Amino acid sequence: MSDEVVWGVPSFWIERFPLYFGRHKGFFSKRNISLKIEYFWGGPELARAVAQRKVLIGEMGLPPFLKALSEGLQAQVIGSSTIQQLNHYLVSRPEIKSLEDLKGKKVGILSFGSCDDYFLRFMLKASGVDADTEVNIVPLGEAYGDIGCFSPGRIDAGFLVEPYVALGESLGRVKILAVVKDYFPRYQWGIILAHNDLLEGNPGLVRRAMEAYRESCRAIKENPGEASAFGAQVFRLKKEIFSRALFRDLDSWELDAQIDREGMKNCVKIQKVTGAIPREFTPMELCQ
Repeated sequence: MSDEVVWGVPSFWIERFPLYFGRHKGFFSKRNISLKIEYFWGGPELARAVAQRKVLIGEMGLPPFLKALSEGLQAQVIGSSTIQQLNHYLVSRPEIKSLEDLKGKKVGILSFGSCDDYFLRFMLKASGVDADTEVNIVPLGEAYGDIGCFSPGRIDAGFLVEPYVALGESLGRVKILAVVKDYFPRYQWGIILAHNDLLEGNPGLVRRAMEAYRESCRAIKENPGEASAFGAQVFRLKKEIFSRALFRDLDSWELDAQIDREGMKNCVKIQKVTGAIPREFTPMELCQ
């Protein structure tokens, strides 16, 4: 009988694709795992689900994980997601030319307290824009990634990751305004976490799940044509659009779930300086 693994995630974007591809290719089932992917629409929301033991393994951005950990979350980092170095795009309607032009505009994020929230405030401050008084920040929740949000009266700009950047570009609805990694050149972003109960009670299951995840990541890199065809089905896009999305960042994907420890230290330092967490954590404290 297979072990069921409910893998919690905060959003539906290309960072989730290894889970779908791995399930499709049988990488989880051959390790006696029945994989279920469950959405919670935001890092803080997912952290609450982990704290309540609704899910015991999942992935989110490191900033909301650090916040949850400082508030008592009993979990550890067990790996990096594919999007490690902030291939995360702030896009806007085509007529907007710069971050300074966002004054008086509506900017969409996933949720308050999410990675988007942290990044937007930092980027706006670097551009001389006050996020609290000069921009209207709009949490999108389940509408996150919906290109239809980028229309007059809804939002003027917002964060997107693939494949929705490629989709928005193909429709002429958005353009890339800024890339988060240009502001944080060495940074650990997406992490995979597990509740301490799972790590202590069934470490073998965690090991098998991570083996399947890594195999899926490598298979996508080695078979991008097959991956693009399946990804188009998962995200309900034309193959050429998903392929464009995949190839934009595939060379920078973290395929082996290895943590960038220096990038992790940088993330922790920034969170401490901004007051998001009360103290700094070392990689040894954070990682299994």
